[in-house]
Amino acid sequence: QNPPLPGTSLTNLSSISMTHQHLVVAVVGYTGGVGTCLLSAMKKINLKPFALVRSKTMTMIDDDSTTGVEQTTDYKVLGDRLVEQASKIKNGVPVIADVTASGGVQEHYATWLRQGISVVAANKGIFAGPEATYKDLLLAAASSTASTSGKQQQQQQRLLHETTVGAGLPTLGTLQALKASSHEIHVVQGILSGTLAFVLGQVAGGKSTLSQAVVDAKALGYTEPDPRDDLNGMDVARKAIILARLAGMEGVELDKLTIESLVPEQLQDCGVDEFMDKLSDYDAIMTDRVAKVEASGGRLHYAAKVDVAQNKVEVGLLSCEASHPFNNAGPDNMVAITTNFYTRPLVIQGAGAGGDVTATGVLTDILQCAYQQAP
Repeated sequence: QNPPLPGTSLTNLSSISMTHQHLVVAVVGYTGGVGTCLLSAMKKINLKPFALVRSKTMTMIDDDSTTGVEQTTDYKVLGDRLVEQASKIKNGVPVIADVTASGGVQEHYATWLRQGISVVAANKGIFAGPEATYKDLLLAAASSTASTSGKQQQQQQRLLHETTVGAGLPTLGTLQALKASSHEIHVVQGILSGTLAFVLGQVAGGKSTLSQAVVDAKALGYTEPDPRDDLNGMDVARKAIILARLAGMEGVELDKLTIESLVPEQLQDCGVDEFMDKLSDYDAIMTDRVAKVEASGGRLHYAAKVDVAQNKVEVGLLSCEASHPFNNAGPDNMVAITTNFYTRPLVIQGAGAGGDVTATGVLTDILQCAYQQAP
């Protein structure tokens, strides 16, 4: 997957920014929340997008203008124009940043990569999808194409998706750098849902019931319109798959995972209002479970656990002893990585959601494309 060279994730960004004029960037999904934040961040560092793309229309912006001609979105034309524009610039680097939630856009990733276009993604879909599709994508990222002389040449395209786990937190780059520098990844644990962190924080110590915590989270805008989309753990599970694959595990598929849902089975198929009304019937179960864990000095968290040594991935409620770093996570996302050298886990902590932090994470990946591996 063309992992960043150890130490390049953050320390070389100052030098990368000096060369970002070589980047020819298309932003797909520029009108969305993350997209608008990304354009704002790019403007702050004087990185001008070459193309702005949304579902129905796209605009190419020439060097001599601040606006371009709007045309119907055509992803083949987009790729061809990016490659053409990059070829006009010494060391030009074509990059497509996809900040949509569209599976349709991801269908074009492999084609773009084989054209020598780097792809930066914020959508976890394809990276947590079927392993065969994911591996095909990695092959595309490592592919070579014919040069103008007809000889095969190794492309320098990158496939980066740091923000698919933990928004702007340097989680995936750190994991890849550890593997590249000879660490053996043993266990990766992660609090990967701000919503579930809030809910579990509210029920800790008997401060609130599960149902009231969900009501509060929904009122604060922390949940999806249907809170079950958070409580079922599927979003955390998809992030766990991404972590597992980057940690070196194979055969990890969503339908094979052990996923503990916080949605009572009897409330899985009813309407949202009925779910919210009846969730209190199950408060005692969670209250009792929390009390038993805390009686022994621990805390209960909803987390993913990737045990590479045991070739096992679990998602659900995790009982953590008093010394566990998760007990200091608060509302943040937190990832703890244990290796043969980091027997006391390396911890990454911070905001795991939000337009600005996600956008700057995407921009970090874009800038890394300027620091491509030698062919």
